[in-house]
Amino acid sequence: MANAYKYQFNPDELVSQLYQRGLVNSDGTSAFIQTLIDEKIVMDANQFFWQEHFTVDGGKYPIDMSRPKLDPAYTIYNVTRRPVPMADAMTPLSEVAQMDNEGWEQRTGTIPQFGKGLFETSLSKEELKARLNELGEANATLLEGYVRGVADLIKTHNYRLSNIAAQALSKGGQYSNADSRGMSGVAHEFPKYVPTENFVKAGKQVWTNAEANIPEQMAKIEKDFRDRTGFTGTMEWDLPYDMVITHLLNNKYFKEEVNRWIRLYAPDKVIVVTNGASDINTNIISWEQLIQYSRSSVSKISPIRIVKEEQVVQDIKTIKTVHGWKSGVAVLRPIGFAGKVVHSDVADVILLQREANKTIDYSIASAQNDLIYIINKVVPNGIYKAYHTDAIGRYMPVLTEFMEHIVVDTMSADS
Repeated sequence: MANAYKYQFNPDELVSQLYQRGLVNSDGTSAFIQTLIDEKIVMDANQFFWQEHFTVDGGKYPIDMSRPKLDPAYTIYNVTRRPVPMADAMTPLSEVAQMDNEGWEQRTGTIPQFGKGLFETSLSKEELKARLNELGEANATLLEGYVRGVADLIKTHNYRLSNIAAQALSKGGQYSNADSRGMSGVAHEFPKYVPTENFVKAGKQVWTNAEANIPEQMAKIEKDFRDRTGFTGTMEWDLPYDMVITHLLNNKYFKEEVNRWIRLYAPDKVIVVTNGASDINTNIISWEQLIQYSRSSVSKISPIRIVKEEQVVQDIKTIKTVHGWKSGVAVLRPIGFAGKVVHSDVADVILLQREANKTIDYSIASAQNDLIYIINKVVPNGIYKAYHTDAIGRYMPVLTEFMEHIVVDTMSADS
């Protein structure tokens, strides 16, 4: 596609191109808007938290247009792996002992819809046109403002996806927007679907205890799970940043483990000079060293991945910061992606293309492989016109390794 900045329009033409249907196909799709999104916006939305842990499902789940307000349903599967024992001794011509067949578990749920929009009145449009005429660089200025606005709309969805993903990971698939309903007030409550036996406690001591042998307790949690299920795949620990900084780096036994690794593989990393003599400072370790230790051959635990995420919620009265990850939770799971983002078409887009009011001009584009739709509309606003840009998506991050997903309450010790 050509670069959007190569288009040359005067202010009137450019505003018309951005907000109206002049260069739009008969179905409302806009090559111009799509070019802006593809070349100027999507690259600004790389690597949000959810993208580290989830992929986007390749297909869309259908929606029932006879009931467009009904959330479409999804189904996910997880193979239940069997333990593989040694072959049995047998006498010739006798029956062979049979292994259990591998089966699968399935979970079903629904895909909710999310949206955010920008609103401009015709007056603000006229003011914008006047300023553009004064500046003399109308195209670039208007495009920059529009691109920035749409990029922010796309980010709102990525932040919501990240919040859902963090909750799903740390709550066993559960999701609630009780603390993040925003302006709409629409409530979402989705139950957990990780098996009850996969929710475990910290071990002998809570991890906030600096004297707790956390490496040994983590190793035991993993061993107990493997012994119970026969799972032999590589696993990882997902740990929130604050937990690592506040507790693990100050833990007596993790200091010993990291310094054991340093002595073997990186003695130059912690050499300090005291009274002219070199010695190893065993009291201070960094999170980088902890990560490297966990990925080394001498580690007692599976590799650590640090979790960092936060989002902003705005309602009518307040703006606040929230975290999707449940406080005090560590997660042990198969290494790599934890699941996928299931998604579907958006009824608003389909109905707009089929049955839009003739007084409304609109254009439609998509972002992030049709995960999010951008809708530009010119609608009546009394005797004037109003200009809306809305970003709408219907999606839900879901765990596909839920049978091997272990949620650890580090704040509760074994009884």
